[in-house]
Amino acid sequence: MMEKTMGRRAYPRAQGTRAILGEREKRRLMQLGACLLLFLAVFFAKGADRLDALQEDLQRALRSDVDFRAAFADLGWSLASGRPVAETMGELWVDVFMPKEKPASTALGEDGLLYQSTQLALRRRDASPAALLAGAVSRPDYDDPMAGSGAPPAAEPEPIPEPEPEPTVVYMDYTGPTLPDNTTMDRYALGLGETVTPVMAVESSPFGWRMHPLENEEKFHYGVDLASETGTTVKAFAAGTVDYIGESDVYGQYLQLDHGNGVKSFYAHCSKLCVQQGQTVAAGEKVAESGATGEVTGPHLHFELKLNGVRLNPEYYIETQS
Repeated sequence: MMEKTMGRRAYPRAQGTRAILGEREKRRLMQLGACLLLFLAVFFAKGADRLDALQEDLQRALRSDVDFRAAFADLGWSLASGRPVAETMGELWVDVFMPKEKPASTALGEDGLLYQSTQLALRRRDASPAALLAGAVSRPDYDDPMAGSGAPPAAEPEPIPEPEPEPTVVYMDYTGPTLPDNTTMDRYALGLGETVTPVMAVESSPFGWRMHPLENEEKFHYGVDLASETGTTVKAFAAGTVDYIGESDVYGQYLQLDHGNGVKSFYAHCSKLCVQQGQTVAAGEKVAESGATGEVTGPHLHFELKLNGVRLNPEYYIETQS
């Protein structure tokens, strides 16, 4: 049976069918439902004196582009995890009525990276709450703020320059009398490891030509004299082996150490020898005690250095007191 309606042709409506809502209508219904829920929560929590402010918030929420699906998904997860209802509703209110805006700049700074990594974790609904709380959700390309930034790599530290090796020989400008055979004023590298001053004392007589204190004539002094009291410890110049020990009218009690590499050291006028021939000693080890044996005018240590049989000036290799 046909119906007439103001001259227009009307078609009968089929019974038992419902109107199909589009996406826009569904979204509006969800928004209205959310606003109603929040209205009731705030009304019973804070009273009717907030109605005016609530009306403005509801109108702003209806006009805004709020992701209600994500907001209510967060609400369900919070309630399931046992969080307080008041705190959960408060967070939902913030998500709906005060959504955070994304940074306007496309160049990601520290805040932009934090925003994107947080949003990525919230949108990963396939991850469990425990994984989200433990930080197990991956954040590709956001873990390293410098990834893809084109920043130049950090400059490598400059290598520390190695010290220049000691020259084999340093030639000295010697203008004195002719030196005896197998004697030099030049300074040669000994090639030893640790070296020690045998006795820390004042140098009472240097290496070189001098007026002999007992013979009263100019003679060459093949070592240095270190003024020290009788019984003062005499230390090995370097590690080595006792080459020989002995006693004579001129040198008194003496000993010689062989340090290898052609280097030997000689100690004379000792009051006591503390080593035996062939014994191995370390650098700085006690080998004797200084004294006044032999031809001397007072207690001291006579110390000599030789390199391949050539006597060197010991002043280049030891320290003395001024």
